[in-house]
Amino acid sequence: MTMLRQSLSMGLHQRMAPQLIQSLQLLQMSTLELELEIKQQMEVNPLLEESMEMEEEEEKEKEPADEALKEEEEVVQDDFEDTVDWDALLEDQFDQNSYNNDTEFDPNWEQDREPQENRITTVRPLVEILHEQLLMSPLADDDIVIAEFIIGNIDDRGYLTCTIEEIAEPLEVEVVAAERVLTVIQSFEPPGIGARDLAECLAIQLEALAGEVIDEDRQLAIQIIRQHMEDLTKRRFSRITRALGIDNEQLKCALEMIETLQPNPGSASISDYSGLLMLDTEVPYVTPDLIVEKSGEDWIVSLTDGGLPSIRINAGYAKLMKDGRGRKDDTRTYVSKKLNDARWLINAINQRRNTMLKVANYLVRAQMDWFEHGSSRLRPMVLQDVADAVEMHVSTISRVSNGKYMQTPHGVFELKYFFDSKVQNDEGEDVSARSVKETISNLIDGEDKKKPLSDQEIAAILGRDGLKIARRTVAKYRDQLGINSQRYRKDVF
Repeated sequence: MTMLRQSLSMGLHQRMAPQLIQSLQLLQMSTLELELEIKQQMEVNPLLEESMEMEEEEEKEKEPADEALKEEEEVVQDDFEDTVDWDALLEDQFDQNSYNNDTEFDPNWEQDREPQENRITTVRPLVEILHEQLLMSPLADDDIVIAEFIIGNIDDRGYLTCTIEEIAEPLEVEVVAAERVLTVIQSFEPPGIGARDLAECLAIQLEALAGEVIDEDRQLAIQIIRQHMEDLTKRRFSRITRALGIDNEQLKCALEMIETLQPNPGSASISDYSGLLMLDTEVPYVTPDLIVEKSGEDWIVSLTDGGLPSIRINAGYAKLMKDGRGRKDDTRTYVSKKLNDARWLINAINQRRNTMLKVANYLVRAQMDWFEHGSSRLRPMVLQDVADAVEMHVSTISRVSNGKYMQTPHGVFELKYFFDSKVQNDEGEDVSARSVKETISNLIDGEDKKKPLSDQEIAAILGRDGLKIARRTVAKYRDQLGINSQRYRKDVF
């Protein structure tokens, strides 16, 4: 006879509080997104109001009103017990209960800024589109942290720029967990996003076409991509037909399907879906979140959030609730929650400002040669370097650097531009991989097109300049630059 037994087990599970999730989301937002979020919160929370600048006379009139409010609070407090602690919730109204976008983080920075509306653009970075899909995904809180880190390491072409191990290690998670979350990211729009190489990118897109095209052609295309990618790129079609035992007509059908795929999914225009705005990488303008300018001998960092509404707690509304309307338990609970939500939002906005400025100021100090002299002086630096320097978690640095743009004397750059891997020269010094790529690009630009340089020849030239890197590394950097191999760069005319 089967026995049914009931048992209890204890376990500890970590779940992020909704307000903490909101704080992380605010940190991820661009300035324009934050402006929309603040306005939306003001619509749904009656205890939030926009703080307008007051004339001196209005300030004088306000002082006795504040005193009357305090006296009224004392009377109402005596009227009923077990009520909201209004004094605690409403204290320091213009300090911790308010967010003022005119807060001075640098005493030397007093210059007026161009109105925010003059810098509005139609561009939405790819990372923002992916993040919105992440918010609609079924991932648990712990997995969302991994997902945001992965999104932060997807470049403008849509490719993942680090290995699974490089994701798992700083987040202190298992490789299998990072791989599982990556699979979810790769299911996002646009198809092919988050791939580690071209073959995986195309295979993901083909998998997404299931049920929409002839499955036999689709399966054959996947097989070609996964097993004969090199033959495909070098147009060795006879090898493919012999290896797979197919005829030219079957190959033609598969190739026609492959030709419809997008090798750089992040660069494609994405039509509006699920309420997302169109991404158009053709428009070269973005709204900077930070501005870096030189003042005398110093570099000054400032935020471009002057267009954000300055918000505070609506003390008048709270007083109305206390003057009788707040006596019901359900009303007191509602107002207490809204007050708590409002204060959390204000604190989260202020924390976001401080965090962004702290990270940006360190980037400027660490990359001082770049700001003074340009891209050839970019210093190798990874997320963990900044995390250690500013004493923050690496995932926080990832959130700050993704989708945030900095206006500099050299142009507007995404913060993650300043993070770069490294190679070593003969003297054991670290050199920015981006600087090496720039050198490779310059060598190819100046080559004899009738006799272009091979990857091995480029590696030899770099070696003579003190940079000893392998031929395959040159090939990797060349591919990342979107430059064809020697064979396809040759001028035959």
